[in-house]
Amino acid sequence: MLKTIRLRSLLRSRQASWNLALLLGALTLFSAIALLATSGWFITASAIAGLVMTSSFTFDYFRPAALIRLFAIVRTAGRYGERLTSHHATLSLLKDLRSQVFRALTLRNTAAAVDSTGSAATMHRLVADIDRLDRFPLQFLAPWLWSGCIVLCYLLFAYWLQPQLALAASFGLISAWIIVPTLGFWRGRTLARHDVQAAEVRREHVLESLSLLTSLTLWQSWNTQQGNTLAADQLYQNLHQQQQRLISLLALFQQLALAASLGCLLWVGIPLVDTGLLSVPWLLAAALALLGIHEALAPLAGSFIGLGQSEAARDRINQLMQINTEQENISTKSEKPRPTAPFQLQTQHLSARIPGALTGPDNINIDLHSGQVLLITGASGIGKSTLLKVLANTLEPSSGSYLINQRPATHWELDQCIGYLPQQLDIFDRTLAGNLRLANPQATDEQLWQVLNEVALADWAKQQQGLDTALGEYGAQISGGQARRIALARLLLTQRPILLLDEPFAGLDSASSHQVLTALRKRQANGLLIIVSHHDMVIPEALRLHLAYTA
Repeated sequence: MLKTIRLRSLLRSRQASWNLALLLGALTLFSAIALLATSGWFITASAIAGLVMTSSFTFDYFRPAALIRLFAIVRTAGRYGERLTSHHATLSLLKDLRSQVFRALTLRNTAAAVDSTGSAATMHRLVADIDRLDRFPLQFLAPWLWSGCIVLCYLLFAYWLQPQLALAASFGLISAWIIVPTLGFWRGRTLARHDVQAAEVRREHVLESLSLLTSLTLWQSWNTQQGNTLAADQLYQNLHQQQQRLISLLALFQQLALAASLGCLLWVGIPLVDTGLLSVPWLLAAALALLGIHEALAPLAGSFIGLGQSEAARDRINQLMQINTEQENISTKSEKPRPTAPFQLQTQHLSARIPGALTGPDNINIDLHSGQVLLITGASGIGKSTLLKVLANTLEPSSGSYLINQRPATHWELDQCIGYLPQQLDIFDRTLAGNLRLANPQATDEQLWQVLNEVALADWAKQQQGLDTALGEYGAQISGGQARRIALARLLLTQRPILLLDEPFAGLDSASSHQVLTALRKRQANGLLIIVSHHDMVIPEALRLHLAYTA
């Protein structure tokens, strides 16, 4: 079973980092408010002491000044540390989520799922939704935890001064903390969900306009498409303005509640000063601290918008994962048989087009048997990758037939038979072993070293940190050729009898290409191997298919 994403469990994988970030954030806010309160008390108390000649010599100026410097240092260092730790925790969380979603969508159905995650629209949607999930800890959870700690500390401070002060300030303060932000609960979540949908519509319009720019211009449909795109953008902007108006309105109510709390505080505090139960400096410290609490309460006005965006992103990702699970269950319960060796792959007068594409493979005839290799070559854009998508069973042919073992491909259950390596690769900020085990979590170290040797990476890995070698986000710490071979090694761990490889030798030197090709031919001795390449390669005894433009 695929695990669904739950917002409350987002912090578990990086709990130590999040705990440190939350602690530093609370400490920073406390220091900022304490600095304001202490400064007000010190200035007022020293001024009063200066007016009284007898007390001006006995007043302690040094310890309050040192305390003020301490709060200032803690506020600055804490803010920097909180930003550093929260960004690290967020980026680590997003890294874990990308790996989790990749595993959920691709491991159970390598051939079909690769296409779903490889399409531009779905990839943009997944990336955007995963990035939105960090709004839950950053814009919702952290502000509520911080504000709760600050409000509690202030009420304890006011109670320590005089219980009447805590009671007087509590109603307005709690209103600004809980009641006012909660008023925007339903409206904020609804606007956030609509915002996510509008952003997706706008993104699709922009991507579609760019991909079909030439066709739209030739068919004089660009103005219509441009109008639709501008309309989608206007809807998105209107939703943003509604969110800002809601946040501004809630912030205004928070200010009014704090003003009422301050008025009540002074209303009760001034008589206490007159009776000598409270000094003017301490009353001023309590008032300034109350004003400073606004810094902790302000983010709550938009907290439910951040919550709604995270919930919408969670639901969309879980929906996609659920679809994949249902497809897997259908495949598991399906009565379709799986093809067995010896294999035969045939196409008869096959043609295909990716939606919106102007070109594609036409009238393709293939007859491939177990142990054979097919090399597909042709100019860039001729349709080689499109043909590979058809053979991977992720794109329906527009005409002709596609047969496996002399039966239509739709007759077979191909999920565990076809391994597809697309041009777009997924390398994650994990170790070499972590990236490889995305394909087979139970793979032993010996199996990992075996596939690394087959893709000519074993010697390189041994010169690094072995299976613990860090690859960096998107494979930033390795070359393009190494990233492609790691993706190929991950595919080999799935042990598919039919391999469809799109540019597997890109970025490889001739010696490495020969080593990888030899290993692939040995591995596929009883299966099928189809390779797409922009360049003509020397592959002994391989069948060749050259795609060319037809007149």
